[in-house]
Amino acid sequence: MVRILSQGKKVTSYLRKFNNFYELENIFYLCELNLIEKFKLSEREISRLIYDIYILKENKFFKNRFATILKGKILHDLPSKRKDFYVICLNKNKIFHKKNPFLKELLLYILTHELIHLVRFIRYESNFYSKYKWEEEKFVHNLTKKALKDFTNLPHMNKVFYYFDQIYS
Repeated sequence: MVRILSQGKKVTSYLRKFNNFYELENIFYLCELNLIEKFKLSEREISRLIYDIYILKENKFFKNRFATILKGKILHDLPSKRKDFYVICLNKNKIFHKKNPFLKELLLYILTHELIHLVRFIRYESNFYSKYKWEEEKFVHNLTKKALKDFTNLPHMNKVFYYFDQIYS
């Protein structure tokens, strides 16, 4: 995992080169706040939601995906102090095109989608190592659309929904 991440950049350092850095950065906060509200996350669940976000160039690891999640463990002598942590890896080549007119909407969808996976993992509603990944992806897509239904007023949100509906149908 370290070798993969060493080839990438943390999301905030990467986004600084965009003119609309603050708008893009706000999308990440908006995703978290929306998720907390829509899924009624408790303080305990929020404290278990440990993750970081990296931007990586497309390689064999991504296999033409927009994003993927890696899982690690924080080890401790006391079992109660051991925790899972996650790294959301965003595919630079598929998401961050200079001429992408719907970057904000795409980021909103992708990050919300990945965070819903994490919520499902910490709630034990889904298993990170499940054999039924495609069924889980379809289910999370539907949850993502429900979570983002209040954002259809964004200019390109319906196009993003349509695009992912085609993938997950």
